Amino acid sequence: MFRRLTKESLCPHCDPYPAHRAHILEKLEMWFWPLAVLFGALERRLRQRPRLHTGVNELALGGLVRVLLTLGLLKETPAHGADESLHNRSLVVVRAARRRGLEIKALKFLGRATNYYAVVINGQKNFFEGLPPLAAAGSRAVDFDDKGTLKTLLQKAGLPHPRGGVFRHYEAARRYVWRITGYPVVVKPRSGSLSKHTTCDIKNDQQLKTAIDVAKIISRDFVVEEYIQGEVYRATLVNGRVAAVCRREPPNVIGDGLKTVAQLVEIKNRDPKRGAAGQCNFTLHKIVLNPRARALLARQGANLDTILAHGQKVYLHDKLTLASGADIHDVTDSVHPDHRALFEKVAGLCDAPLLGVDFIAPDTTKAPNAQKCAVLEVNSLPYIDMHHYPVTGRPRNVADLVLDAYLAARD
Repeated sequence: MFRRLTKESLCPHCDPYPAHRAHILEKLEMWFWPLAVLFGALERRLRQRPRLHTGVNELALGGLVRVLLTLGLLKETPAHGADESLHNRSLVVVRAARRRGLEIKALKFLGRATNYYAVVINGQKNFFEGLPPLAAAGSRAVDFDDKGTLKTLLQKAGLPHPRGGVFRHYEAARRYVWRITGYPVVVKPRSGSLSKHTTCDIKNDQQLKTAIDVAKIISRDFVVEEYIQGEVYRATLVNGRVAAVCRREPPNVIGDGLKTVAQLVEIKNRDPKRGAAGQCNFTLHKIVLNPRARALLARQGANLDTILAHGQKVYLHDKLTLASGADIHDVTDSVHPDHRALFEKVAGLCDAPLLGVDFIAPDTTKAPNAQKCAVLEVNSLPYIDMHHYPVTGRPRNVADLVLDAYLAARD
């Protein structure tokens, strides 16, 4: 379906994640949106009966996997922590399972890694995608991965969130901005993750139109919301309780008064905990000095040959994604109790046993009602590995908590 990815065929709006600019799969989804609506309605009906919903999902996954295994298209291979073809989000669970003596295998399709695994518990084989599913979601569970649905939930619950809405056309969005939010704003696809096709800090109508065109490449509908400044945090909750909180920071280097930006990047990239850009069995990644990094440096009055003053910090990517070389700082112990309570309210609202909450605030050591803050997004399949490999702070073993909950649900 796709020709080989080359530098010319890569989508610039998905950077730093390699994706073909044709976006065939996303466009197919947009063309066949009535089917997506139908399946979405069926999914919502099933969610009203949690045990049935979980059973249908497990039966469908298990049945499909067994058919593909029988045909030889899928093969089980022992999963181990050094497998470079597997994502670190799952590998932290693989390592935790192996420490407990559990038999866990990766499923590979025609020799290529998938996101599916098999684990044997009490003599019975169980299949899962990405992370082991915990207890069944409650009957109030909704598609909170949908940004529009989440915004409605947060608004009804009176929880802090960016003012905004879901739109299909530029003119309706422009009128909303002029009437309600004002500039600056953020535009992002209604669904999706990793900041793909997202534009921040939009300051005028022309920038708004350009950002909408970018979002609509991969989504029929898009979200427009107020731009809130602050630090971006990820809270991961297991069975409604905060397991860990970290602050994510865009790729950066800090000057020492002696070395150039290029030299500081080279030193930072030597950290053995940082893999190459796109290396999926790493959480932290090396910083890539591409034209985008050079342009951002220029906006900060620097270039690769600039010698930064002692303590001077410059950023090398305008996205917070881990693949771009972002830093992770564990802040679990310093989070204000009211922020913890807020995260747990979000988990209760979403009625999900495993949840990642993206939150923006100037300072989570202070109460949320003392500052401008907001819940940005939630994720039902969070990257729990980011808590295992912080640049600063204490590593948090979230994988063991997930595995504990998974095993308890099957006792």
